[in-house]
Amino acid sequence: MAWRPHEHEGNSLPLDHLHTDERASTGVVRRVIARVSGPRPGVRSHEKRRVTASSLGLISAAIAVLFAGGAVLSAASGAPGGPYDPQANAVRAVGGAPSFGPASGMRLNEGFVDVASTPSGNGYWVTAGDGGVFTFGDAQFEGSVADRHLAAPIVGIASTPSGNGYWLVGSDGGVFAFGDADFHGSMEHAHSAIVAIAPTPTGQGYWLLGSDGGVFAFGDAAFEGAATSVAHRAPLTAIAPTASGYGYYLLGADGGVFAFGDAHFDGALIDGHHLATGIAIPANGRGYQIASTDGSVTGFGGAPTAAAPADLLTGQHPVVALAARAGGGAWVATTYIPPTTVKVQGSASDDAFLRCTRGHESDTAGGYHAVSPDGVYRGAYQFLRSTWNNVARAAGRPDLVGVDPATVAPGDQDQIALYLFQHAGPAPWGGRCRGLQ
Repeated sequence: MAWRPHEHEGNSLPLDHLHTDERASTGVVRRVIARVSGPRPGVRSHEKRRVTASSLGLISAAIAVLFAGGAVLSAASGAPGGPYDPQANAVRAVGGAPSFGPASGMRLNEGFVDVASTPSGNGYWVTAGDGGVFTFGDAQFEGSVADRHLAAPIVGIASTPSGNGYWLVGSDGGVFAFGDADFHGSMEHAHSAIVAIAPTPTGQGYWLLGSDGGVFAFGDAAFEGAATSVAHRAPLTAIAPTASGYGYYLLGADGGVFAFGDAHFDGALIDGHHLATGIAIPANGRGYQIASTDGSVTGFGGAPTAAAPADLLTGQHPVVALAARAGGGAWVATTYIPPTTVKVQGSASDDAFLRCTRGHESDTAGGYHAVSPDGVYRGAYQFLRSTWNNVARAAGRPDLVGVDPATVAPGDQDQIALYLFQHAGPAPWGGRCRGLQ
């Protein structure tokens, strides 16, 4: 038989998962409204170098994931009542960083939106869109806003230098301080949604980044420029300050990088395929790393690179944040995007790609009941049982998980195969029938 869908090593979706509950909120929420609309007097303001973003067919995708309020992927819901994806709302260690979990996704009311490393490099905080804060390793819980009615979703978290506090920021620019984090101001009537927060080296200030490229400095944060002053074709998604505190990098959703102050431009990641969602400076200070939704981490200026994991369904659990580790390596956090409905016109069996695939895989060997001679590949589209289970789960069909594909009704086989094609293209079938819709 022809080359068939198979499970890459490391691509399995484990059924067991870590249940990590958010600890009860004990911190005192402090929020005062203030507005910073430009550089403060006496503070340097200049752009060092930047790369304007190129659309490359990616802008429509970027806009599609800018949910209400403009926060990238921030409103993704991981509601317990919906289909469960074990790879969503998880944290993956790269570059030799230790893994503290959750290696298998958590069931949350709102998906993860950001991750922040502890100063020791032995732990991290992860925050969700509803303001829940989750601790791993030596990260200490200092409070959250999960029990409060928020005007806008939480989009970012930043740690104090001591590791005994952190800030949360909402897409409306509201800042919440916990532990030894001091409140230095927040936004009011921002022209665009806030998408990220970054602390100064002293911990006595922070920057807020708007999706339009605006940068707002509070406390001892130095304003060094903003992407609003240069042409860019995609929303901004992340900010990473230099060790001196007199510079920072801004990241566009299409991979464009903007360097200000003493930040040194070393390249951009404009591939036209995946959204760029996180930027961080490695512990050694050399270059920077960019995380993409597919899970890859690309290094520039001497920073290390980590390949994306073998995963056909990253669209359902994209990477949304990157945190560099003090001792080397980094962590990437994924969120949860509900499965999209399979769209077909007429009968799914008449889809051109499915007809072509059946012609190669099963039409002359049993049709919808086809089984390979060794019994491994099953059904009209010759699925491995493990791949079938993964795709059925991702497609919101838990009733088909554990069922032999060769015994499933033809319409259900068509639906699962079409879902896989719409998310992964013809690659699972060796690239055959490429170009057919």
